[in-house]
Amino acid sequence: MDLDILRKAGRELYHTDRLKGMKRYLVYRARCRMNQDVMKGVTDFFKETPLRREMVEGTPAFVEQVTRSFFYKDSGFEDRAKLVKDHVLFMEKNFTPDALRRLYASRVGGKLVGEKLCLWQEEYEGEPLSMYLSFSAGQRKEGCLALVLALGEEELYQIMFWFSPDMEGEKDAVWIGALQGTPNGSDIIKALTKAFFGYRTKNLVFYGIRNLARCLGLEKIYAVTNEGYYAMNHVRSDRKLKTDFGEFWAECEGKLCEKDPRFFVMPVSEHRKDMSELKPSKRAQHRRRFARLDAIDAAFDENMEKYLLPGRLHKKEAPAAES
Repeated sequence: MDLDILRKAGRELYHTDRLKGMKRYLVYRARCRMNQDVMKGVTDFFKETPLRREMVEGTPAFVEQVTRSFFYKDSGFEDRAKLVKDHVLFMEKNFTPDALRRLYASRVGGKLVGEKLCLWQEEYEGEPLSMYLSFSAGQRKEGCLALVLALGEEELYQIMFWFSPDMEGEKDAVWIGALQGTPNGSDIIKALTKAFFGYRTKNLVFYGIRNLARCLGLEKIYAVTNEGYYAMNHVRSDRKLKTDFGEFWAECEGKLCEKDPRFFVMPVSEHRKDMSELKPSKRAQHRRRFARLDAIDAAFDENMEKYLLPGRLHKKEAPAAES
């Protein structure tokens, strides 16, 4: 167990000059000592390459995530250690070193800033409406990366997630730990829904995560249920979460996972109704909506190509011409 990595991570994570911060630091170190074998595996993993060392120094949350009950309900120490390593291995296999540094090791004046990797952007009411990948301290409890939908500087929705093998251990998948929205955006949410021809903003950010999975050639998305949400480790059994994850996942064609009811299994591709299935009065609206979504597909392809290693991008196939 590399104590130097653990000490540096602890100093970055906790304000040890304050009593509360020092208490948290001591608890963190105690957890590391009680799980020395697991933490040795984690620190050895991050010492294996110069880039990984840059990443753990730039994002000490990778270490903290192993020591705390994050990601999903009843995650164990070894589960979280494997999850963090799986995510980093997937990122190394698919993303360029520059993209990894920008997400996890970018600093200004010695302070981690965590750059944004833009995947789609257009102008709305004079401000940029965009989706981008980022990672910050506030997102560490539910994932190792986030897809954010923002208008200007305001984050409207964000999905926290990580990459890890599917439940069969055969293929990589996206695992969603949370979906969060702004509490102050009802007016703009309604306006954007209208701008996207009835397509809700919440669905728009999930369309983004589907696009990300598609670009990476992944075939499964797992999404946490209310019961599987990490905070259920600490919430009273009679207290309900404000967001009903399950209801939304079901609306997006998800099915409760038989192997683990803490998660839904979501299809990567969104079903689009054929025009013949729609009332004539609805067809024009859906054509316009699909055109906007197709533009997002194209933007993801163009931008992901900048961040992925050669040969890793799976571009969307051109749709067959309408008869």
